[in-house]
Amino acid sequence: MIRIADINDRGELTELFAELHRRHVEIKPEAFIMPEREWFSRRIGEILNDERQTVLVHDSGGKPDGYAVVKIIDVNTEEKKPRKVCYIDCFAVAESCRRHGIGTELFGAVKAFGRENGCTDVQLGVTARNTDAVAFYEKMGLVPRTIIMEEKL
Repeated sequence: MIRIADINDRGELTELFAELHRRHVEIKPEAFIMPEREWFSRRIGEILNDERQTVLVHDSGGKPDGYAVVKIIDVNTEEKKPRKVCYIDCFAVAESCRRHGIGTELFGAVKAFGRENGCTDVQLGVTARNTDAVAFYEKMGLVPRTIIMEEKL
């Protein structure tokens, strides 16, 4: 079941967030460090209390095992066509629950949430080295929009 998270989900979301961040540290240690557990709890609390963000959770038996943090971004500038974008700020499924359709179901809920809020696009950022995530997002129908290139100095 997909639902909107509330403050009672903070403990499970903290664990999922820390698990996701550990993966980022493994993939790109030159860019990510592992903060103390309290940071994850504090940050999840801030997200849950931010009315500009919505946290959708996949709930299996009363416990979130996947989540997506989404923002609706209103693009309305002089040089761009007006539109709304459903931006995924964070997307994770518990490692022990992957390959069971949870991510697909959660991503479908994100797209439905975007449509319900008048969005024309779903967007996110993903580290190119996270090949499993890139493959998943491609399977969900996403295509590259912008490529950020870098060179280490």
